[in-house]
Amino acid sequence: MAANVKALLKKLAALGDKDDKLDEGLSLLSELKVALLAFDALPPSTPPTPSAAQLEELRLAREVFEAGAFLSIRATDIPSFERHVAQLKVYYTDCAGLLPQSPKQLPILGLNLLRLLAQNRIAEFHTELELVPAELQSDAHIRYSAQLEEHIMEGSYNKVLAAKQGGLFAREGMYFMDLLVETVRDEIADCSEKAYASIASAELRALLMLGSDAELGEYADARGWAVGADGVVAFGGGDAKPLLLPSKELIQETLSYAKELERIV
Repeated sequence: MAANVKALLKKLAALGDKDDKLDEGLSLLSELKVALLAFDALPPSTPPTPSAAQLEELRLAREVFEAGAFLSIRATDIPSFERHVAQLKVYYTDCAGLLPQSPKQLPILGLNLLRLLAQNRIAEFHTELELVPAELQSDAHIRYSAQLEEHIMEGSYNKVLAAKQGGLFAREGMYFMDLLVETVRDEIADCSEKAYASIASAELRALLMLGSDAELGEYADARGWAVGADGVVAFGGGDAKPLLLPSKELIQETLSYAKELERIV
C-alpha cells in the first residue's frame, strides 16, 4: 500500500497549484486518505520502536496531511485546514522522536498562527505560540505571525499592511493576510464609530487602509455610513453620537490606583 500512496502523492505534486486542477487535487487527496486506512502503524497505535516499513508509513501519512492542509487553503476551506493541522500535530509532537522534522512543519504552524490572528482568536493564538518549542520560535515563519500580533496589539496597523505587501508566505499566506487586513479594518471602524461623530473621508480612507474613494464608498455603504459631498463621512448615517468618556471619573480612579500601588511598593 505504501507504493500506492507514493504514486498518488507523486500525481498530486505534479498538479502544482493551478486553480483548474484544484478539484482533481481534492479527489486525489480523498483517495490518499482511503489508502492510509491500510496502514497499521499510524497514531495512536504506533509501536514504541517501529520498523523501517512502519516509519515509512508514518512519513507518508504526514506528507498526505500536509498536502491536505495546503489544498484546504487553496479551496478556502478553513475548517478543513484546521482539522489537518490538528492531525499533523500528532506527527509533529508525538512522532518527533521517530521522524526527521518535515520541511513543511514550520510553514504550516506559521500559517495556523496566521489563521488564528485573522479570525481574531488572540487567546488561542498565544496558546498555539506557546506550544511551539522554544528553539523553533526564532524561525521566520513563526516570527512573522508573532510580529504581526505585536503590530496589532500596539496599534501599528500600517505595519500590518506593509507586512502583507512584503509577505513571507506565498499564495496560501496571502489568503490569511487578506482576512487579517479585513479583521483589522473592522476593528478600526468599530473604534472610529465610538470616537467620532464624523471624519474627513481622506483621513478615514488612510485609517482603514483603503486604496480609493470607491473602496471607501463600498465599505461605508456596508456599515451604514453617510458619505457627504463635502468629503466628510458621518457614522451611523449621520445620526451616531460619539462615545462620551467620563474623564473626571477616570482620572480619579487612575490616581487611586497609583496611590494603592505606591503603598504596596
